[in-house]
Amino acid sequence: MVTECLNPEGVQFKDAVDFSRCSCTGDCFMDLCANVDGALYCTPDACNLDGIRSNAPRTLATSKLFDTDRVGLGVFTSTDLTAGDVISEYAGVLNASDPIDAGQPGQRIKHNTGCAMLLNARSTRRQYIYVESLNCESTVRFISHSYTPNAAFVEVYNRSSVKVLVRMTKNLYAGSQITVDYGNQTWFRCACDECWTGADGSEDDESS
Repeated sequence: MVTECLNPEGVQFKDAVDFSRCSCTGDCFMDLCANVDGALYCTPDACNLDGIRSNAPRTLATSKLFDTDRVGLGVFTSTDLTAGDVISEYAGVLNASDPIDAGQPGQRIKHNTGCAMLLNARSTRRQYIYVESLNCESTVRFISHSYTPNAAFVEVYNRSSVKVLVRMTKNLYAGSQITVDYGNQTWFRCACDECWTGADGSEDDESS
């Protein structure tokens, strides 16, 4: 299983502005860590806690797949999670692409496998970069969409490295489903109760 992005094309990003180590104690909490505030992820060189706490890229073995009975596979947690916890990197293969039309990378993304995520950061060659996770056995690509999510995809930086992390935005009990808001880029059936349940309280027919 791939737990961090592969870079067979040698994609390079501009080196981010240098920054000092965070001064956290105990944990790199989302609302206290200076690196979180600067959209930076912690590493041993930039973290007072050796880059092994909540703001460091990691893959928790407690994220499990399950059948949602609605839209196929989803992801749940087998342990309690706290807002700010990083549960995984959105891992895959970095692919570079020139836009089909200037300023319109979405036209190319719309024809992908459905598992690609376009980064905000451009390469040093000004190409659009996306993470293709289809063949990487990544659990987090099965996280379902919800308009009331408890996690978020966040793009973070450390020097010339760019990653997308799945970070909890709410506390979550063991056995609960992990969801994110895919925004207006959803091309699939939403699994949240607001979208699935009709006005009469009955579940909509998936084929409708």
